Amino acid sequence: MVEVLRHHGYPFFFFVVLAESLGLPVPSFPFILIGAALAAELHFRLVGVVALSVLAALSGDSLWYLLGKRRGRSILQKLCSLSLNADSCVGRTEDFFARNGPKTLLFAKFIPGLNTVASPLAGMLKTSYARFVLFDLGGVSLWVTSAVLLGLGFRTEVEWLIEWLAAFGRTSALILSLLLAGWFLLKWVDRKRFFRRLERSRISPQDLKGRLAQGEDLVVVDLRSDLAYRQQGSRIPGAIHIPPGEFKLRHGEIPKDRPVVMYCT
Repeated sequence: MVEVLRHHGYPFFFFVVLAESLGLPVPSFPFILIGAALAAELHFRLVGVVALSVLAALSGDSLWYLLGKRRGRSILQKLCSLSLNADSCVGRTEDFFARNGPKTLLFAKFIPGLNTVASPLAGMLKTSYARFVLFDLGGVSLWVTSAVLLGLGFRTEVEWLIEWLAAFGRTSALILSLLLAGWFLLKWVDRKRFFRRLERSRISPQDLKGRLAQGEDLVVVDLRSDLAYRQQGSRIPGAIHIPPGEFKLRHGEIPKDRPVVMYCT
């Protein structure tokens, strides 16, 4: 780690932050934190680390903003398809943005998943580029500054951790890799279990249409976010609309004496 920072210097911060902003699984926050903690040893100027990191994040976010503005919801769906929680990513993100507007960009970088999809969502909602840059720059600056301050505040602990990892060499890298792989495996297994349970209780749109046409007394619950509900014209007559963020508060509105069908797309 230290040798990588020593040999590649400032460009490393730019490209690692840009890579994460573009959606690649690169954890740039720890690199900024470590760079700040070891700035004196590596002869880094903190203003250079901050400036390049902010520029890289803003560049990546601007690209996603433009794609979201031109391609619309399809970009958001493609990004969420890369998530281990893709089934809730689109609705959760839209609901979050609908409630907070462009202010979402101020803290999006701190929330895994939201950090990548917030920018194309701002473009999809036709937020002006000037307004997007204003809020995104504020959020990126807070994110980078927090990493730098943590690095400076925990300089001793970071140096100890680097020395500990160096002492164990490949063994420490293997342990970290196994922990990360185990976490992904647990998420993947949990996702598979969810889909198996879902398949057992799923009905097709055609089946639902036929049962409603026959006069079957069903309760239909529309779980789309407020944003998707407004933008997508198709609605099932008589359906109860409950956005995901309000479900815990409003689930009592769903009758319990009739079969319930829920849908979100």
